[in-house]
Amino acid sequence: MEKEKNSLIYKVKNFLKKGQYTKIKLFISLLVSILVSIAYELTRDIFVIDTVFILTIIIMFVLIHFIIKLDKIYNFIYKYRYYLAIVALIIVTLGKYTGSSIGVYNELIPSENTEKYYTPILGKYRVIRGDEWSVNTPILISQVMDEDNKFSYYNDNLRGTKTDMFLIVSPAILDILEIAKPFNLGYILFGAEKGFAIAWYGKWIALMLVAFEFCMLITNKKKLISLCGMLMIVFSAASQWWGGLNEIMLWGLLALLLVDKFLRTDKIKIKLLCTIGIFVCAVSYIFLMYPAWQVPYIYIYIALFISLCIMNKKYYKFRKTDIIYLILAIVGIVLLALRFLTMSAEGLQLEMGTDYPGGRFEIGGGGARALFSYVYDFFYPYIDTDNPCEYSGMLSFFPIPIIIAIIVLVKTKGMEKKKNMAFLIPLLFLSVIFSIYVLVPTNKFFATITLLYFSTGVRTAVPLGFIQVLIIIYLLSTINSRMKIVPTKFIKLITVIVSAIIYYIAIKTSPSNYIGLLKSYVCIVILLSMVYLLFTMEKEKNKKLLIGGLIAMSLVAGVCVNPIQKGISVLTEKPISKEVQKIVEEDSENNLWATDSTNYYMPNYLLANGAKVINSTNVYPNFDLYRTVLTEEDYNNEDIKYIYNRYAHVSIEITESNNSIELMYEDSVKLYMTAEKVKELGIKYILTTRDIEKFETEDVDFENIYSELGLLIYKVVY
Repeated sequence: MEKEKNSLIYKVKNFLKKGQYTKIKLFISLLVSILVSIAYELTRDIFVIDTVFILTIIIMFVLIHFIIKLDKIYNFIYKYRYYLAIVALIIVTLGKYTGSSIGVYNELIPSENTEKYYTPILGKYRVIRGDEWSVNTPILISQVMDEDNKFSYYNDNLRGTKTDMFLIVSPAILDILEIAKPFNLGYILFGAEKGFAIAWYGKWIALMLVAFEFCMLITNKKKLISLCGMLMIVFSAASQWWGGLNEIMLWGLLALLLVDKFLRTDKIKIKLLCTIGIFVCAVSYIFLMYPAWQVPYIYIYIALFISLCIMNKKYYKFRKTDIIYLILAIVGIVLLALRFLTMSAEGLQLEMGTDYPGGRFEIGGGGARALFSYVYDFFYPYIDTDNPCEYSGMLSFFPIPIIIAIIVLVKTKGMEKKKNMAFLIPLLFLSVIFSIYVLVPTNKFFATITLLYFSTGVRTAVPLGFIQVLIIIYLLSTINSRMKIVPTKFIKLITVIVSAIIYYIAIKTSPSNYIGLLKSYVCIVILLSMVYLLFTMEKEKNKKLLIGGLIAMSLVAGVCVNPIQKGISVLTEKPISKEVQKIVEEDSENNLWATDSTNYYMPNYLLANGAKVINSTNVYPNFDLYRTVLTEEDYNNEDIKYIYNRYAHVSIEITESNNSIELMYEDSVKLYMTAEKVKELGIKYILTTRDIEKFETEDVDFENIYSELGLLIYKVVY
């Protein structure tokens, strides 16, 4: 025995044993993490210390799992989760880190200079996230860059005319309505780059905390299952590929947590704080102003509220005095709504009167591709496809949670049955309604009475998947060894049949030619395994394997979707950016720009550098622009009006004699105009990719004042 203890193998095993030589192993792990991170970074073209820092944290976190017992690690994280969240927010703020795909501009905007923060420091930008990098982010940044009208409610840089900034993607404004946009506070306090970091990661960090707490609420504080639920909510493919979905889930779940706290307490101070929180959640949700998500998700939150009230009727206390808090919250919402209607009436009327998206009426159908994409969407971050956003869903395993939930309702008895009915029946009812709308085209009556006409079948597939995630998490916390979901002798047969049906639908509705032979094998193995574990989750071992599988699939599907981008230098530091900023500063009185013969993203790029751009994204129509360019007959023609009466990316092409408009895509128009129309519009600067001097007239000259790498700026002289 003594000889064995002195052997090298014994000493190595003892050293590697968790809990032994912890400090030494932590130091070695830190050293290894740093060296591996440096080695990786040395293989890249440009050495970036930020990448070393982030990789070191990631590698160190992984290695800790082999040094310290898992329960100690996660109990520590659980105990200090709010402090750790604050530390994470401070790190991303000071580092100016976001998940934006603006790094794509490094390829799109030519320049001879190379700056290490033009491209992501980790991961890769997503061209498909065009709404984010080409529209939302430049508009958000422009509100900070405009020194004359910084944080104003109305700004004439966007569209080149008075534009309601709160109504659109909601950049930071100095107004009482900013209560509904708390994450914009970073822009006001810390400027563009740090504000952008807070607005980006602040929402995700908050959602992680809120989703975890909500899962704790519905699982009776089962930490591992709640961790699993949080990761499924935050890192499912749809959550990461679709912009804005994080806030839809954040404000709804947080409101439910605050309502739960309000109804459980007798303390006036806590009730008041909860009331304020519920008020902020309500207005934040309302002013997201994206009904395609808001309508189906509000049904889910109402269903969950009903479930919580029934399940906790012994603990919830609603007194007559609580009506005062309710009235206060309602009054606050009404006052903000009145303020919004007063300030945004004109813009709201224009937006709602558009043919696109205002005139859109959906009847559903076509959503199977997003509903069943969990079979393969974990490949998206690593193997490109045309439009992963439209083909991404929640990790829902639809329709298995519905099937198991029905089995549970049939098999349970007594108080347990009542509890299960309280939680599951409202969600199952919604699952049926949403499933109909997602899978088959309905009719105008059904779409109208449900209000789902605001949403498409593909969009509604995501909230339907969200319901399945909640059902899975609840079932994991409820089902135990006393309940056999499926008879043992049928389990293999049922697993194969259900998996085959799901796989067939998933493949039939997947992106064209995306699922090759190798990916098919991987998908089939994973699907069979997970379906089997779902139907046998009453076994403790299988339940743990299922939780592990769900966590792994969530992380693989979502963690690598968005890059880590540092700062906004790719928007503001390129030579063309500097030139635009210089012209804007020197000639601020004549700051009206247009782009000619450029791609759709170029006008908003100028916008982010302080320019007033007449053909930047028309978030609602600029009728004065079209009235000036088109003839009176064309302007009043209903067919022509259908073209310009929309949210649109506006491309301009200067011509010798043609003044007309063309619909390129559903959200894109092309405007042809002569030099005389340029003069009538008051445009003073034009960025183009071609020589436009040939279009000069007796009254209008184009003076070239900048030319580099195919980009030219002309000053319009008249």
